[in-house]
Amino acid sequence: MTKIVITKDNLLTPAEFKALLEQMAVQNSALEDTLGLLRELVTFEEKYGMGSDVFYARFMRGEMGDDMPFMMWAGQYELYLEAKQEIADQLAQAA
Repeated sequence: MTKIVITKDNLLTPAEFKALLEQMAVQNSALEDTLGLLRELVTFEEKYGMGSDVFYARFMRGEMGDDMPFMMWAGQYELYLEAKQEIADQLAQAA
């Protein structure tokens, strides 16, 4: 969980505080989205007995066919990769 520490030495203006809260909401949203995607990926992984990274590589090589569950799995994995990158970008900006 993100924590804001405000002391007498780092008081924020109302606008700064609002901007910080909005930034935290975006970060938490990305994290929640990523966790939801991970739960969905684990369901596919358990059902088909392979990791999403292995599946995706095989899918992209055309080895898995184009059945709807595989199309959905590939789409979910792509969304996961994008969300993961978004979190990494946010962490880099915060550092």
